Amino acid sequence: MSWTESKINKLKELWEQGIKATEIAERIKGGTTKNSVIAKARRLGCSQRNRSPIKNTNSLGIKQPRTTTTNNRPKEIPSSAIAEPENPTLLEDLTNDQCRYPLWEDNEPKLFCGRKQWKAPRKYSKYYCMYHVYIATKPKETT
Repeated sequence: MSWTESKINKLKELWEQGIKATEIAERIKGGTTKNSVIAKARRLGCSQRNRSPIKNTNSLGIKQPRTTTTNNRPKEIPSSAIAEPENPTLLEDLTNDQCRYPLWEDNEPKLFCGRKQWKAPRKYSKYYCMYHVYIATKPKETT
């Protein structure tokens, strides 16, 4: 698609009116896409738009600082996570409700934890016990 002078003028006019890029592309036609409209507007030096639909100002129009999510994970492994002892089990003997966390080192039999899987809506909980879900998702230590 080539940008003619009339298309560029129409783009500038509609952009300044605050019309969405997808609508501008529909109005200009001729193989124009939302992405090509945005790219051309940037190259032309048109005003920047707020990219996020989430407003970060309060009712007085004062800009609020961005809030970051905090990790609610305890610093230490909860004692309830290791209440049940490990039950080292071979892969062939594992049932569907047993933890599949590998316990072996080099040149050892391929044993898995074998505790009951943790029934929780968390990542890895359909494979591991509570203790090993914690281990698998623990943030890396920084020194």
